[in-house]
Order: sequence, then structure tokens, then C-alpha cells
Amino acid sequence: MTDFVFSEENFRAPKLPSNLNIVDVPLVLATDENLKGFGKIISHPDEITCEKKNFEIVPWPVTGRRPLDPGTGDEAGTTEGDFEVHWSGDFFHGKNLAVSTTNNVYLDGLSSPPELASSTNPSNSNFIYLWMSDYHPDGGQLFFPRLPLPFVVCLGPSKVGDDVQPSDMKAFLIPKGKGVYFHPGTWHNGVYIEREYSPATFLTRQGRVHARVSASWAEEFKCLLRVPLSR
Repeated sequence: MTDFVFSEENFRAPKLPSNLNIVDVPLVLATDENLKGFGKIISHPDEITCEKKNFEIVPWPVTGRRPLDPGTGDEAGTTEGDFEVHWSGDFFHGKNLAVSTTNNVYLDGLSSPPELASSTNPSNSNFIYLWMSDYHPDGGQLFFPRLPLPFVVCLGPSKVGDDVQPSDMKAFLIPKGKGVYFHPGTWHNGVYIEREYSPATFLTRQGRVHARVSASWAEEFKCLLRVPLSR
């Protein structure tokens, strides 16, 4: 691990090193079968809600030997709102309007390595280079596009915990007209789109506590994950 801090400034405009190693992450068409352990495909955002008791909220951790009383510790429920994404040159940005923190604007990826990335003369790459991923220990999260479009997610299993490695990550293409739900603790980041769909807005729903634990591939592993945006 490194001392990199995911502050507002570092999330919006991280100072990424040059000449990082590139780790290719193969892209597969998402199905409920290959998403087992990560989450599931959804056809409508109302398929998974607290009211239906199928949106996972992790009970508040206790600090002593006594257990939580039944029916307590998970009552904060969910928050939801727009998750906006867009390409600006070689830079792919996200903004999560569902959460109340001001640390909700992200550089989610690039279409070129940092030393080649340009704001005005973008590459023709159909890849996204990911410099970080995160997970939410407090609850699940879903994304559903406001207008039908295909999109990509890059996921790591919750079972690896904080010992995640670049090789743990897998990329999934979510078909047009579908959305995706992640289990608590699943490594992910945002949602990624081809330039032709930019800008785009997604509905996101997640645990209201919004605990976030992050790893910088660039700082900790000296690499970037290269993910295709189409098959």
C-alpha cells in the first residue's frame, strides 16, 4: 500500500506517473452467470430496492462482544441520483450526484497513458486506462442508464478484500437496455462508455452511508488497467 490520499484534488486531477506498466483486462459480454460473485444484470432499476429487501445493506459493525439488536444497524437505507459521465479530450470524468460529499467528482480514466494524454487532441483509442478502483463496505450499488446504451464496468471480487491485485479485475460489457448491480465490497469504479455516447447520465443507487475504500493502481502497483470499450 502507498500513502496516496484520495482527496478531492487527487480524485479530480491526480498527478499520475509516466511510463506505467500496462495490464490488459479482457472484456466479456456480461451475463448473470459470469457476474456471479460480483453482482447481476438488471432490466429496471426498481428490481433491486430496500423496499423489496433485495438491496444489500451491511449492518453497522459492532466494536465489542455484544451483537446488534435485531432489525437495527442497517436502517439508513439507500440514496440515489444521477451519475454523470463524459469524455473531454483523452480524459473521462464522472460526477456522482447521489451522495452528499463534495468528494464526488472523479477522473475515472484516460484513453491514453498519462504522458500522452491531451485535452485538445485526443487519441483514437477505444480503450480506457484505469488508474484506480474502489469498493463500498456499507452496501451495494446499481447503475442504470437514463437512455439505453451499452457500457463497461471493471470489477474485482469482494473476497480479496484490501489485498486486491490488478489480476483480480475483470471487465464486463453491459448490453444496451440493461443495468448492473454490485454486491457490497465489490471492487469497481464508475461506468465507462464509448465517445459516441458521451455525455451520458446514469441513475445510481447505493448505501446512504457511502463508505468508500480505494486503491491506486498507478501509485501502489505502478500500472494502469487497459480496458476495451467494445467487443
